[in-house]
Amino acid sequence: MRRIAFLLLLTLGFAPQALAAKLVSVAELEQFLAASHGQSDARVARQLSGFELTERASSARLAQWQAAFPGHRCHEAFTVLADASAILDLPAADIPAMPLPEHDELKAMLRKTVDYLNTTISRLPNFYATRKTDYFEDTPPHATTEQFASPAGRPRSAAGSPSVESSYLPMHSAGTSSVIVSYREGHEMRGSKRADDDSLSRLDGHLTSRGEFGHILIVVLGNAIHNKIEWSHWEKDSSGVSAVFRYRVPQGQTNYMVLVPHRGGTEQTFPAFHGELAIDPDDGSIVRVTVIADFYPPLEQVKSSILVEYASVSIGGAPYICPIKSVALAKMPVEGEQDFVMSYQTQLNDVAFTNYHLFRSESRVLTGADVTNDQAPPPPK
Repeated sequence: MRRIAFLLLLTLGFAPQALAAKLVSVAELEQFLAASHGQSDARVARQLSGFELTERASSARLAQWQAAFPGHRCHEAFTVLADASAILDLPAADIPAMPLPEHDELKAMLRKTVDYLNTTISRLPNFYATRKTDYFEDTPPHATTEQFASPAGRPRSAAGSPSVESSYLPMHSAGTSSVIVSYREGHEMRGSKRADDDSLSRLDGHLTSRGEFGHILIVVLGNAIHNKIEWSHWEKDSSGVSAVFRYRVPQGQTNYMVLVPHRGGTEQTFPAFHGELAIDPDDGSIVRVTVIADFYPPLEQVKSSILVEYASVSIGGAPYICPIKSVALAKMPVEGEQDFVMSYQTQLNDVAFTNYHLFRSESRVLTGADVTNDQAPPPPK
């Protein structure tokens, strides 16, 4: 069984935790937005940064919010709000009232999904795509020791002197990257290396995930069908109606790996996890998967989750089901520079996969008529 991983490298710091965000439902957020029209982009975005959704914001709602408040800062604030809610339940009003499938229908759907994974993933061609990532993170307040001048005029730390504490910054942009990722012979590649090389996770201190091109599905379904998987509800999206199943995998039976920062390095853990699988009831293809890690003491404050959305894309003129979006969210410990004082930082990745192309080399045979003077071979001696 293949394993997938969340891997990250975080900066150090000491911090009391941030003030709790105001919890709001989707309906309450929309009431706030209705009353905020005409206000500046910066003002609305600043207020949005203090909210946390208790329900999932659909892609359609996110598009409506961003269209109504087109400013750059609001765009980022809406992205953070919606992505952070990606693992939550939809509002009850967004769930269609459709009859519960019969037991045999449910078994047939899951059989189709198993068949889909056994055939479709192995038939993916060698391809490459663009992976664009928008990074977001909060900045916890951190303490620094005051310094005073030594007799030689050089600053030095004053043992036991008062500390200066920086201000907490809520979730904000931490940069953007756009890289070409390729898929060859069943493995995700970055450059000339396979993406299951752990060293590839340590990219500029940002949260990093892998497995979106299929391995995450193999791990989730492989673990879920041997444990607990059950019917949840129907969902409607732009592509039609999806059948949503919930699953849970207990501690000790998981292939889901999370690397947690620990004393300057990382600690490998295999936590219990749960989540949802949304599948096309007609062909069993997976359109959405969520993975939410369940940590226990001493890591009960750690959070790690991922969402991946799939859709049909054209590669070399043929349709294939591939990832189009993913969201990675982690709350991980960071250690202080002195005495390993522990705090926590939240990081979020908003990822879009685009520009799928077949991975192939092209060559052209030149005839004598095609060769220019610059290309012509030297005359024989």
